[in-house]
Amino acid sequence: MKTIQPVSPGLKFWRTVLLYGMLYVLIMFLGFVLVEPFSGGCMFIIPAYFMVLVIVLPILTLKRFGAGTAVFIPYAVVGFFMEYYYEMVIEKSLTSIWGVVGWCLTGVLVGFSGDIAHRFLPRSMNERWRAVLIGAVTGLMFFLTTLAALSWFYNSPSMESHYRFFTQGIYFSLPWLVVNGSFAGYTAYAVTKASI
Repeated sequence: MKTIQPVSPGLKFWRTVLLYGMLYVLIMFLGFVLVEPFSGGCMFIIPAYFMVLVIVLPILTLKRFGAGTAVFIPYAVVGFFMEYYYEMVIEKSLTSIWGVVGWCLTGVLVGFSGDIAHRFLPRSMNERWRAVLIGAVTGLMFFLTTLAALSWFYNSPSMESHYRFFTQGIYFSLPWLVVNGSFAGYTAYAVTKASI
C-alpha cells in the first residue's frame, strides 16, 4: 500500500496563493464583462466582497506573512500585458509606462495591507473581529489604491469613467468597499473555522 507524502509548506503556500490569485483574475474578468456593460457600475467596486474574500481567505488559512501579497502575482503578470496593450497602445490614455507598472502594483499593495493588518492587529483580539478588520482594511486599501491610480496615471481622468465612482460617488464607493470587505473577512473566518 502506498503512503501519501505530506505536502511541503512551501508548495502548499504557492499552490494556495496561485489558486486564489487565479480566482481573483476570474472575478475581475467577470467584473469587466458583466458589471461594466450591464450594471452601469464599476468593476473595482461592485464585486468588492469577492475581491476581498480571495485575499483574506489565504491569509487566514496559511497564517503566513505574504499570502495576501502573493495572491496578486497572477493578476499583476497577466494584467501588465493587457493594461499595456489596452491603455497604452489602443487608448493612449496613460501618461507613461509607469502607469502600467503602477496599476500592477496597486493590487500588490492591497494584498500587503491585508498581510500587515493580520500581522499587527493584536492576537488577543477575538479572531472573528480580527478577520472582519483585516477585510475592512483590505477594502479600504482597494479604494485608496484605485483612487490614486485613477488620479495619477492618466492624461486626463474622465468624469465619465471609473474616476467618477471614486470621486463624486465616494459616499457610496468608500463605505461599500469597507463594509463588503468586512463581510468578506467574516466569511473567510467562518470558512476557515468550518474547515478545521
